[in-house]
Amino acid sequence: VEIISRGNTRQEMERKLRDYFAAGTRLVWYVYHEPKREVRVYASPEEYTTVGENETLDGGAVLPGFQLPLAELFAEPKP
Repeated sequence: VEIISRGNTRQEMERKLRDYFAAGTRLVWYVYHEPKREVRVYASPEEYTTVGENETLDGGAVLPGFQLPLAELFAEPKP
């Protein structure tokens, strides 16, 4: 899981993806909070699917049974 910030470059994140998968990682989630709130789900360094803030993130075959409604992840903290 990577939380993407404005300071992260595209080249840096592509390099990290290659490194993660070369090390045996089977699933990578890049969490974006600006300009859109979404998670990019990578099962390989070349392809991803996008899960929007009103959808549920699913762990698939790598994390069976894991589900996270992204609205909960992106919700503003309560006082």
